[in-house]
Amino acid sequence: MKPLHRAALLAWLGIMLGVGLLWWSASVRDARVRFETGARILHRVLSQRGEQQEAVLASVTALARAGVQDGALGGYASAMRAQYPQIVGVQRCRPQCESLGPSGAALPTAPVPKGGSGLQWHPNLPALYALSRGDVRVWVDARYLFREEDFSDLTSAFRLRRPDDGRTLVQRAVRDPARGADRLLPVLRVGKVLGSAEQPFVFEGEHPLRWTELPVAGLGLLALLLAGIAAGWVRLIEGRERARRAAREARRALEGERARAGSAFHAVSEALIVTDARHRVRLANPAAHALLGEALTEGRDLREAVGFRATLDQQPFDPSAFWGQSRPTELPPGVTLVTGDGARLVEGALAPVLEEDEAEAGWVLVLRDVGPLRARVQAALEEGERRVREHAETLAHVTRLSTLGEMSAGLAHELNQPLTAIVSHGQAALRLLDDPERDEARVRRSVEATVTQAKRAASIIAHLRTLVKRDPTQTRPVDVNQVLDNVATLMGHEAERDGIRLTVCPDPRPLIVQGDPVHLEQVLLNLVRNAADAVRATPGAEVRLSARQQGAGALVEVRDTGPGLPDTVRDRLFTPFVTTKPGGLGLGLSLSHTLVQGMGGDLRGENVSGGAVFTLTLPLARREAAHA
Repeated sequence: MKPLHRAALLAWLGIMLGVGLLWWSASVRDARVRFETGARILHRVLSQRGEQQEAVLASVTALARAGVQDGALGGYASAMRAQYPQIVGVQRCRPQCESLGPSGAALPTAPVPKGGSGLQWHPNLPALYALSRGDVRVWVDARYLFREEDFSDLTSAFRLRRPDDGRTLVQRAVRDPARGADRLLPVLRVGKVLGSAEQPFVFEGEHPLRWTELPVAGLGLLALLLAGIAAGWVRLIEGRERARRAAREARRALEGERARAGSAFHAVSEALIVTDARHRVRLANPAAHALLGEALTEGRDLREAVGFRATLDQQPFDPSAFWGQSRPTELPPGVTLVTGDGARLVEGALAPVLEEDEAEAGWVLVLRDVGPLRARVQAALEEGERRVREHAETLAHVTRLSTLGEMSAGLAHELNQPLTAIVSHGQAALRLLDDPERDEARVRRSVEATVTQAKRAASIIAHLRTLVKRDPTQTRPVDVNQVLDNVATLMGHEAERDGIRLTVCPDPRPLIVQGDPVHLEQVLLNLVRNAADAVRATPGAEVRLSARQQGAGALVEVRDTGPGLPDTVRDRLFTPFVTTKPGGLGLGLSLSHTLVQGMGGDLRGENVSGGAVFTLTLPLARREAAHA
C-alpha cells in the first residue's frame, strides 16, 4: 500500500470510530427516552381508567344510599357501561347479588370472597374482577383496559399483572416481532404500579431495540462520505498524472477516429460533398467525383457545379429555397441532376453543419443516382406481374379441381335422389304391368318419370364434368316457379307416404332468375328432403316451399316445423362433413352452398319460431331486374 493511501485509511478509521461511538450512544438514549415517555403516558391512562371505575362505583353507591330504585340504578348502570366499555356489569347484593341492567358476561350471584388485595375475582373468568362498596359491586373486564388507540408504538409490549399472584391479567404483544439480527441488541424495560389504591395492578413494558432505531444507515453514509473525501484527496493528488496520460491517449484516439472517418467517407457509395458556409466545395468523396465529373473542383461554389431540374409530375421545386434551408432537407421525388454528360434521376438531401454556438459552418450534400435502380425495379415489377397472372390462372384451375374433390365425395349423395326416384317409378311400373286390369296411362307416366330421372342423373354427371374445366359455369334464365313445381312432383309421393304436408307457394308472376336449372332443382330438392327428415317424427309435420321477388332478386324459402337447428352445428352448416343425421356424409349443404354461390346467389339457414328456415337468394335475369 502506498504511504498516501495508508495515511488516508488511518484518518478515516479514527474519525469513524469517534463519531460512531457518540452517535450510537445518543441514538440508544433517544430510543430509551421515547419508550419511557410512551410507557408513562400509558401508565397514566390506565390509572385514570381505574379511577373512572372507582368513580362509577362511588356514584352507584351514593344513589343506592339515597334510596334510588333498582330500575333507575339499572338505567344509570347501562349508561355507564356504554361510556366505559371495560365495565361489564353492576350488581346489588342483599345478600344475593342481582344485576342492575343488562350484563356483558355471566356474573355470579353469591358473594365472592375477597382476596388479599381487596379485589374480588370472578371464579371462572380470570380477566374479570369486581370493585365493591357497601352492597354495590362493579364488575370490570381487564381486557378492555388496553385499547387500540392507546398504542402508537408497534415495537413495544405491555402487560398488567395481578397484585396477588403475579399472573398476567392482560397484555399487548409486539406486532412487529424482532428478526434474528435485532435479537443481538438489548431490551429496554419499565415496571410500575397503577396509581389506583383499590386496583394496584403491576404495569410492565418491554421494548427490544432494533437496528432501524440505531444510526446504522447514517454511519454507513458517513463512512461513505469520509471514504469519498479520502478518496478524493488521494485522487486529487494523483489526478495530474492521469490527466496527462489521458490527454496523450485522447490525441491518439482522435487521430484514429479521423483516419477511420476519412476511410468511411471515401468508401460510401453515395456522393458526399462538404462545403463551407458560402457553399464552396471543401471535400468530396470518389463517388461525388464520378457523378459530377470535372465540374466538381475544390473552392468552387457548389450551386454552380450542381444543377437540378424537375421532371414528371413532380411538385414545384425551387433550387434557391433548397440551398437556403436551415435544417436537413430532402430533394423532392422526380428531380434530375443536369451535368455535362446529360441528366440523371437522383435522390438526396442537404444538411447544415453547425458550430458549438449553432451557427452554420457549412453544408453536406448527399446524392444518389437512382436511374439504374429504377430500371431494375421496373423489370422486377413486370416479371412479378407476369408471374402473378400465370399463378392466378393456375389457381383458378386448381380451385376447380379442389371443388371436384368435394363434389366427388358428395356424388353418391346427389345421385341418390334421382336413382331413388328411378327405382320407385320402376317398381311402380312393374306392379302395374302385373295387374291384369292395368292402367296403361299410369304405366306410361311411371316409365316417363323413370326416363326423366335418368336424364336428370346424366345431367348431374355432365355438370360435374364441367367443374374440372377452366370455363365458368354457364347460366341462363330459369323460371323459379317451374323449379318449385318440379321439386313438389319429385317429393310429393315421399311426403304423402311419411305423413308430411308439403305446401308450395310460388310467386303469382313468372319469377325469372339467372342460374342453372339443374343446380337450382338439385339445391331445392336437397333442402326439402332435409326439412322432411327433420319433421318426420313430429306431430303436424309440415314443409313449406315458397318463392317471391325481393328487389332485384328472387327469394326462395324452405321452412319446416321441426325442432330447429342444433347449436352445435348452427355456425358450421355449410362446412363439409358436418352433419347430425345418422350415417350422413355432411356434404349436401356444403355442395348446395357451393352451387348457389356459383350462380351468383347466397344460401343461409337459421332458427325461427316453430322450426328452421333456409333462405336462397338469386339475382333476377336482366330483363326482369330492369322491370323490378
